[in-house]
Amino acid sequence: LPAPRASQSSPPASGDSPADAASPEVAFAPDPALAASIDAVTRACDLLLDLGSSRRSHAKPDGTPVTVADLACQALVTQALRQSLGDDVAVVGEEDDAVCVADRTTSRAVAEAVERHGGDGATAVEALARRVCVDDESLDALDMRRDAAESTRRRRGKSSVGSAPARPRYFVLDPIDGTKAFIRGVDDPASPQCAVGLARVDPASGAPDLGVLGLPFWRGPPTRESEGVGVVVAASKGGGCWYKPLFSGEPDFASGWRRARTSNVADVSAATVVTSEGERLENLPLGAALASETFGGASRAPREVRMGCGSLCKYAAVALDVAQVFVQHPPFDYALKGKRIMVWDHAAGIVCAVEAGAAVTDLLGGAVRLGDGEREVRAFEPGGGG
Repeated sequence: LPAPRASQSSPPASGDSPADAASPEVAFAPDPALAASIDAVTRACDLLLDLGSSRRSHAKPDGTPVTVADLACQALVTQALRQSLGDDVAVVGEEDDAVCVADRTTSRAVAEAVERHGGDGATAVEALARRVCVDDESLDALDMRRDAAESTRRRRGKSSVGSAPARPRYFVLDPIDGTKAFIRGVDDPASPQCAVGLARVDPASGAPDLGVLGLPFWRGPPTRESEGVGVVVAASKGGGCWYKPLFSGEPDFASGWRRARTSNVADVSAATVVTSEGERLENLPLGAALASETFGGASRAPREVRMGCGSLCKYAAVALDVAQVFVQHPPFDYALKGKRIMVWDHAAGIVCAVEAGAAVTDLLGGAVRLGDGEREVRAFEPGGGG
């Protein structure tokens, strides 16, 4: 899938880097939608750390785990967005209320966690039920918003004759990308990573126009060891990519942010490639190609950093310039098993990496389009399959 040009990975060595020594930039000025997204993701990360010792999980139909933290994070973020931006905000989320309906203990735990972190525990499960996940539900919700907006324009005499109203932008949310890493915990010596990923997608372009990544387990560059655990990364189209320690204690919301910029690497052998914990670069198509005589042989292979996490953390690695390359390789039998590449696993990472200066393309070098905005809003098929 995405093949960005610059990156960061899970904690290399902690300590101060040249970027750390630079004074924070103060030009970050998020619009209301981005500010609300940052607030929601930061609160969700706080909830994750709070629930760190409560990792009871259930198996979803696809075999992947879901925990109280996944469900509570999605409910909390959904409530926060609707409270800040309006109750008609459409959120395409990964989770639903099925586990809560089937297990009253889990339902109570979700409500209690949401309540502790400033949400409404009484309506937490309802927020999960209202999440827009199934495609038909998503499209119905987006159509209703479009029709409502068009009715408002007509009342104000601003409707344009003969033109179909555009579908409204919608949010996509992965409450925990890397649930298995979350279950392992922040103190695992292998330093697994997880992320809360929230993005807004413009159906006209099929691209995200803002994104926030909260990484509650992050240690090391570009933050200082003295700044503790966790980092939040935020970006908007044309506004650049910014980061700061997750819990900086800054009294002013907009202060303490630093600009995230990828580095230019003229030769791929000088790059760092971020891969999954169970992968080896040499066994991937990219590694085999780089080790060929065409690229100078194995002695010219780039450095590799492996991370136990989902895709969003690898995008963060690129945006924060700890690595310079991330290539998503779906297994060859991925589609045969009925699996799809889900929008919430990539949307927030794409906009953060691009605004930091990376290039994100499909295998054929084309733009990555996140669904067609008409029939599909949850999954996408990149050109060339990756």
